Amino acid sequence: MPPNIGAFEGGLHMNRLKSLIASTALTLSAITQAATLTPVIDAFTLTDLQEQGAVKVLEIRSDPEAFAKDHIPGAVHIPYGEFRGPKGNPGALPDLKALATTLGSRGLTPEDAVVVVHDGVTTSDFGAAARVYWTLKSVGFTELAILNGGFRGYQKDGFQRSAEVTQSEPVELSLGFNPAWYADTEAVAARVDAGEGASLIDARLDAFFAGKAWHGAAAKPGILPGATHFSFEAFFDENTPLLKDQAEIQQIVADEGLDQPSTVSYCNTGHWAATNWFVLSEVAEVRDVRLYAASMVEWSNADRPMDNVPSNLEFAVLKTQKWFNGLVN
Repeated sequence: MPPNIGAFEGGLHMNRLKSLIASTALTLSAITQAATLTPVIDAFTLTDLQEQGAVKVLEIRSDPEAFAKDHIPGAVHIPYGEFRGPKGNPGALPDLKALATTLGSRGLTPEDAVVVVHDGVTTSDFGAAARVYWTLKSVGFTELAILNGGFRGYQKDGFQRSAEVTQSEPVELSLGFNPAWYADTEAVAARVDAGEGASLIDARLDAFFAGKAWHGAAAKPGILPGATHFSFEAFFDENTPLLKDQAEIQQIVADEGLDQPSTVSYCNTGHWAATNWFVLSEVAEVRDVRLYAASMVEWSNADRPMDNVPSNLEFAVLKTQKWFNGLVN
């Protein structure tokens, strides 16, 4: 064999080996990036992922003007309300065609890895991110995370911010809804009728569970018959809007007996309950946890049976107090 042909074949084998090594490195890099996108991430991880071009950032903050002036570089903005139902039943599912148009206009597709960023001012803000996460997962997004501490935490950590408009290439989307993590009113009613109230977890604050407070769109105070209570606030560090770390959450879930499969989380409108769903399903990895998205607003207005309902006289007094507090505050 002429020497030049042997050299050529040797070089060819070497090039193939280099290509294989490069391909393997890229594959390992992709696996590492995907593995980094746990359900909850911090600002340090987010900036690393952005530098790698591994994620897109979706800010759902309540003030569009504030977002326009100051946001995470490269982020797109969709207000939380776009993921909610109408005013009379805000916990209802959004119209999928409208949601597809909104997401597509920001260049977001189910193939993207998306980090959801909320305001991060209060513990309740986390519920918005959890509800958006739940919605995106239910319509086919598989790589999702929530930024712990939200935009306020990112801001406090001193990371770079921007006022530049993110240029997104619009895409056409057609979304389907996966009900694997969803419970509607009829499904909840079937559990109540079967005496399975213990699988229904009320995520609200104590006053709501006690029948002393209610959402403005609800017909009356009360709880689902036989429901148990675990307020969403217990999953956060004291006096901060930061979710506890995974080890602490796992301990709470075990201690409180929340690790039961086929649990349904509910609240007033599927906002606070989304936090409990997220923590149990995504962080603690409890099997088959579902969100009763419409929650007590839909249930009470459908005149379904309820526990912890005040008497007519008590309800009249509570309404008077609520009206007076509204005037004072």
